[in-house]
Amino acid sequence: MKHKFLPYYINVGVKLTNGFDYEISTQKEKDYKNKVFLIRDIPTYFNLPTFKPYGSLRLKKIFQYEGYITRVSNYESLDDYLRSIYKSNTRSKLKRNIKRLEASFNVDYVMYFGDISQEQFKNVFQEFYHLFEKRYANKNEPCGELNPVVWNYYTELAYSMINEKTASLFVIYCDKKPIGVTFSYHFGDTLIEALTVFDIDFYRYNIGHTTILKMLEWSFENNIKIFDYTQGDFEYKKRWSSDTYQTHYHLLYDSKSIISVFIANFVVFYFNFKRVFREKNYNKIYHKLKYKLFGDNKPEPVVIEPFHVEKIGDGKPQKAHLQKLDIESPEFLSVRRAIYDFLYMNPQKAQSIELYFDENQEETYYAFGEKYTLKVAKNEP
Repeated sequence: MKHKFLPYYINVGVKLTNGFDYEISTQKEKDYKNKVFLIRDIPTYFNLPTFKPYGSLRLKKIFQYEGYITRVSNYESLDDYLRSIYKSNTRSKLKRNIKRLEASFNVDYVMYFGDISQEQFKNVFQEFYHLFEKRYANKNEPCGELNPVVWNYYTELAYSMINEKTASLFVIYCDKKPIGVTFSYHFGDTLIEALTVFDIDFYRYNIGHTTILKMLEWSFENNIKIFDYTQGDFEYKKRWSSDTYQTHYHLLYDSKSIISVFIANFVVFYFNFKRVFREKNYNKIYHKLKYKLFGDNKPEPVVIEPFHVEKIGDGKPQKAHLQKLDIESPEFLSVRRAIYDFLYMNPQKAQSIELYFDENQEETYYAFGEKYTLKVAKNEP
């Protein structure tokens, strides 16, 4: 799409894209004259043909990010891959997280790829949005994905792309409720993770790692060759990947046009400056300051209060003397999370738990389950 005033064109989607390839026509076209074209987000693992000068058309490559991938096709199985990146104790912990989650919740792992109904899509994407809100309100940081323009971009594209098998939606359901959601693009046998989030209620269970493990399992079963965690200097990407790559912006321009050369050089300078700015972490400071000063519709910060949980043997209170509460209510997030953390080491079905409040004791709750009763009290400051 063309810039409003300048002979400068950029791929549709701009910064919301996650991977492009392209080819130059061999028809000796001259429609590039006096123009500049920017194609963002081209990963080096796409192995584009070497660019050859085409008339006066020239290419500048602008390095922007380092990314992380798993070359699935290089390994015989998921177990084979896990043995190559993790020691036995880490592999055991990954499996233990899943077993403990499944011991306390009814868990379903669903990959929507080629078949999702409008109702399923609407329900999952609505919860997807709420999980992002909750996660970043807890971090008290801006979340670019929650920008209405960005979110509308994904919601307008995602439904049709999933059904066309050019995108997928992986969901972990606990007791029918999404607690981990990942939206990915598909380019043939390449899967590119675009958006991912998990419910902070389940922090103890390492849902993010379970999501990657299950998606890799699906990738091995469905002939995916490359699993791309995309760019971003995050520790989990380094831990899970088998290889790195670079993402470049490709700038094609007419080298015989003074205007095109000037625009091209300015664009190169601009993106190199942004990269250095980002590498020094100045962008994080800038975005946090901007968020605090000018952020619109900021959600109320979500603060996790510390609670102590213990089993009750004899002398448990009578339900008739307590006030029953809705454990799923947002106002009891800290209490619910403390209970779920406790269930990690002491499994019992979460669906059986009923939450009560003792009006005679400040910040004291009781959770009655099928196996045992818990006392949940706020820690002393």
